[in-house]
Amino acid sequence: MANKLAQWLNADPKPMAKIDFAEKIGVSPGYVSQLCADNPPWPGRIIAKKIGEVTEGAVTPNDLAGYVEDAA
Repeated sequence: MANKLAQWLNADPKPMAKIDFAEKIGVSPGYVSQLCADNPPWPGRIIAKKIGEVTEGAVTPNDLAGYVEDAA
């Protein structure tokens, strides 16, 4: 499964630089890189909420947790 945050940050055209994204959600650029990894840490509720706000819902807390709905 692809990391939705990494996909969003690397979209063409890029919505914003990782350093700007980090500033908007209140974390370091290094932490954003960790969140974009294949096995990211859980960012916690406040950061997850900020990610959802900054991405305008493109990346949700469920995406960050790796939750996938079954296509029935």
